[in-house]
Amino acid sequence: MSKILAIAWKDLRSTMRDVPALAIMLLIPLALAALLGFAFGGGDSFEIAATEVVVTSADEWPPGSLPMHDPPPLAGETFVEVLTSPELEDVLDVTEVAGAAAARRRVDDGDVAIAVIVPPDFTAALYGTGGERTAVELYADPTREFGIAITEAVVTQALLDFNGARAAAAVAAATAGEGSGHDAVAQVAAARFAEGGGVGGGLVLADREPLYTEGQEDDKVGAVGLILAGMMVFFMLFGASNVARTILTEEEDGTLPRMLTTPTSASTILAGKYASVFLTVTVQVVILLAAGRLLFGIDWGRPHAVLALTLVGAAVASGLALLVIALVKTPAQAGAIGAGVYLVLALLGGNFTGTATGTGVYATIQSFTPNGWLLRGWDVAMHGGDFGDVAAKLLVPIAFAAVFFAVAVLRLRRRYA
Repeated sequence: MSKILAIAWKDLRSTMRDVPALAIMLLIPLALAALLGFAFGGGDSFEIAATEVVVTSADEWPPGSLPMHDPPPLAGETFVEVLTSPELEDVLDVTEVAGAAAARRRVDDGDVAIAVIVPPDFTAALYGTGGERTAVELYADPTREFGIAITEAVVTQALLDFNGARAAAAVAAATAGEGSGHDAVAQVAAARFAEGGGVGGGLVLADREPLYTEGQEDDKVGAVGLILAGMMVFFMLFGASNVARTILTEEEDGTLPRMLTTPTSASTILAGKYASVFLTVTVQVVILLAAGRLLFGIDWGRPHAVLALTLVGAAVASGLALLVIALVKTPAQAGAIGAGVYLVLALLGGNFTGTATGTGVYATIQSFTPNGWLLRGWDVAMHGGDFGDVAAKLLVPIAFAAVFFAVAVLRLRRRYA
């Protein structure tokens, strides 16, 4: 063990004296995170323009069910008023149009991100005088993910409020009884409430896959923090590569062959090299985390979650760097091939978009990359997740690290046997 630590300590000191390597490992990710973060809205949070939305309502009273000479407004009209209220103008830029076809056409033409279409039986479902269930349709441009997610959240909350009011009215009317002079709509709701043994039915958002499921909405994560997490994971790969390349450099210089002639076994030497890569990357991450906290005020999350992400990320970067070294023959090949591998992984895993979680096909692609899972883990940690929440995201990266290391050891042992 002492020999392994001695090799690791020697390589770590050598790396810390390499100014170009330190610039790649530390200065570049901090600079890129700062520039991109402030470009996307400064250090506090992302500033997203109000989503352009059209809304249309085909809501009407069911035939023969208009209960009084002075009926309440249609629920669809009230719903449209909620979406167009001044309180939501910072997040939704809503325009009312006539007809579902016109609303969908506005989306198809690229004029707006999403259309909210209220069905004809909206009031019937709310008051319990018509069908058992109805759904509000969201017709969206799938490329505008943030706007869709925001609109979906607003519409879902509005429907929850409508259903809550419906339940309250039904209970109140049922308690008061038919002779109390309550409004006829509430009387019908009460009757249906009694017949069905509960509210039932109601209003729902048309079924669709959620666009964003990670984190908690009440936690604000700065733009710089999101991007620095992606840059940090990306440059961990380069940091590990710089140290791992010393195996090939020492092989060319003749240092490694001489070490292999000593009583120290090849396994011990390789273990020392892996330890040096792991230790260097861990130090790199610690410095970046501290710099992010001190310079940008980034809250990385709970200590146990941050520690787990740091160690697993270092293991992945170290294992991959050794694998690349094991598959090439010269430092030049290691630099060129390694850079290509790391860049492809970064593009597929989402490193250049911070920790934003992809959707659809892109989310599936991210699931096949270790860095994609690491980014999801950082996303959970920065949104307040504890160790248990983060641990579920680390199983795949741990498996990748184990495979990388196993294959690299087999190849290197054969080469230096």
